[in-house]
Amino acid sequence: MNDVDLKNALERIATLERELSEYQHIETKLRENEEKFRLLVESTSDWIWEVDAHGKYTYVSPQVEMLLGYSPAEVVGKSPFNFIPSEEVQHVGSEFIKCIENRLPIIALRNTNICKDGTLKILETNGVPFFDKKGDFAGYRGIDRDITERILIETMLKQERDFSNRLVETAPLIIVILSPEGKIIRFNTFMESVSGYSLKEVEGKDWFDIFLPESHREKTKKIFMTAIDDIQTIGNLNTILTKDGSQKLIEWYDKTLKNAEGNTVGLLSIGLDVTDRKEDEEKLKLFRLLLDHSSDAIEIIEPLSMRFLDINETECKTLGYTREEMLSMRVFDIDPMLNADSMEEINHQLLQTGSVQTERIHRRKDGSIFPVEVNVTLVQHDKSYILGIARDITERKIAEQSLRESEEKFHSITASAQDAILMMDDEGKITYWNKSAEKIFGYSENEIMGWPLHDLLAPKRFLAAHHIGFDHFKKTGEGAAIGKIVELAALKKDGTEFPIELSLSTILKNGRWSAIGILRDITERKKMEKEIKEKDEMMLAQSKQAAMGDMIAMIAHQWRQPLAIMGMEINNLLMAIGFNEEITTDYLVKLSEALNKQVQQLSTTIDNFRNFFKPNQSKVEITIDEVIHNTLNIIGSSCENNNITLTIHDTSKSSLLINTSSLIQVFLNLLGNAKDILLTNKVADAAITITVTETDEVIIISICDNAGGIPESIIHKIGQPYFTTKQEFNGTGLGLYISRSIIEKHLFGTLTWHNEEKGACFVITLKIKPDKEDVTPE
Repeated sequence: MNDVDLKNALERIATLERELSEYQHIETKLRENEEKFRLLVESTSDWIWEVDAHGKYTYVSPQVEMLLGYSPAEVVGKSPFNFIPSEEVQHVGSEFIKCIENRLPIIALRNTNICKDGTLKILETNGVPFFDKKGDFAGYRGIDRDITERILIETMLKQERDFSNRLVETAPLIIVILSPEGKIIRFNTFMESVSGYSLKEVEGKDWFDIFLPESHREKTKKIFMTAIDDIQTIGNLNTILTKDGSQKLIEWYDKTLKNAEGNTVGLLSIGLDVTDRKEDEEKLKLFRLLLDHSSDAIEIIEPLSMRFLDINETECKTLGYTREEMLSMRVFDIDPMLNADSMEEINHQLLQTGSVQTERIHRRKDGSIFPVEVNVTLVQHDKSYILGIARDITERKIAEQSLRESEEKFHSITASAQDAILMMDDEGKITYWNKSAEKIFGYSENEIMGWPLHDLLAPKRFLAAHHIGFDHFKKTGEGAAIGKIVELAALKKDGTEFPIELSLSTILKNGRWSAIGILRDITERKKMEKEIKEKDEMMLAQSKQAAMGDMIAMIAHQWRQPLAIMGMEINNLLMAIGFNEEITTDYLVKLSEALNKQVQQLSTTIDNFRNFFKPNQSKVEITIDEVIHNTLNIIGSSCENNNITLTIHDTSKSSLLINTSSLIQVFLNLLGNAKDILLTNKVADAAITITVTETDEVIIISICDNAGGIPESIIHKIGQPYFTTKQEFNGTGLGLYISRSIIEKHLFGTLTWHNEEKGACFVITLKIKPDKEDVTPE
């Protein structure tokens, strides 16, 4: 061996030594890593495994025995599906095959394993594929972790969450969660039913804008934003608006929500809809208020001890005790006449009928006594109670005594009355008949009592109308003659018909209507009225006859102007003929028209005169303006020829249904009187003013002159028959009397007079639509 060879050999030995040293170092590190891996595998609670390409375990860590109860030897060589329940094999197998086929890692695959003792455990499997040196798929290595307890906790948490959600959604409470900004995060089904909004409609929207009334929206929102970090309210009452615009009163219980770091994340609000409760409370308060202010004393009594359990304010005031004093007392303390026997009788009736009405005597705290009417009822609630209602009947007793005395007076008065007084019950039968009724009708009390009133006393022609009206009277106590004085016809016992004046009133007795009538025989009065009517008609005729001379004079005045015009036109024609002037057709037509116009005016005057004196004139629909125009056709020229200015102010529009000539007669009388006094007093600028105004109900006509007025010494006398101030004019003193009679009796109005600054005014007031009783047949 030469030096070169020795050198090379030494270098190889040195290299081998170095390699051996590195190998020993690597081997040491490997053993250290294997020890670390072994310690890691043995100390972890997870099961580490390896399966080959056929899915058979080739390695399992010792933890398999702790997890499933099997030793590693019992597991190696078997498939994972040997330990999985049959019902899960298909699901887990499909997932496992999918991973193998695609060489995908197994991630968090949950699978149930059967332990050696038969119990079940849920494992979470994670694994990755590995390959041999050639790159061929060799199997999976992975870890199984026992998640049974975690799954159990998750299940319990889910169940708890589900329970909470069901509780939230089914609870009859409003549950709302708001963000720190007041936005709606969530509310439950009950809130949807109360508000009318679904969560979807309002989620993320401002709570205050949607649900709070505008009047305090901004103020409440400002308070919320200020206090959101520390809100905890109990029983705060607020009103919310519903979708339909109605309001609900809510009692809120609020608490700020914070996360683990203590930051505010929202507000939890639980609300009770107390709208109905508040209404019920108000109703209860109202009921108690009504109870306490009842005019009757009300008591709740314990049946066995007869002790007062509750009483109203009226009971306390009536008896003079405080509420506390009354609640310590028994019925026997206020009813001095109540004893064992009477109490037994009341209890017997209560058991038989459930209620008793009786009159008793109550004693006040000061010892005074007073009569009461007591209604006692047995009521059942949680047990039996006695409800007592006591009414002070002191005034009723006084009234009953007064009634008895009044009835005695009534009988004594009616017995001596000159008018017939009778009563009729709801069957139409006579129940009372005084002595004067016997004299007037001829029936004795014994003969007529209990007989139908109308069948005996009313003429047959009225019976049909009576039967119709009487049915209404029986039900309502109302009738056409009730509360009025009417004139009717009646029959005496001998069949004689005679006129009566009847005053009829009603009385409700024991729930039934009766009538009381006072009848007066007005035969003599009717005779006198007939005589007066005949006298009035005679005076009216006299007045018209007396007016005839004035009328003829007025007509002469009215005719003078048309006749003068006609004479002038005829003279013009004669002169044209005398001078041989050409007389054209146009001239003759104009002449004819002028003459015809004057003839028409003459004819109108004659018609007005004839109509004025025509008897039995019919009523016509006419305006006051038309009546004034017809009147002035008669008297207008007379006034004009005497230099009297006639001024008319008429603002009325309505028409009246009247006898025209009657009103014309009144106007002629009033205008004639004014004309005469103006001429007598020789008034300069003599004037008569006619003013017509109208309201909703009446037309008012004022006829005023400027003759200085009526002397105060005689103003109360004018209008009386045969009183006149026109002796020099041969006045009859009937004009104004007849005028007032016409206005009041025929036109159903009024005629009054008074003095004004320049003269006298006569005022006629007429109804536009007369009352039915004012309307008389033609």
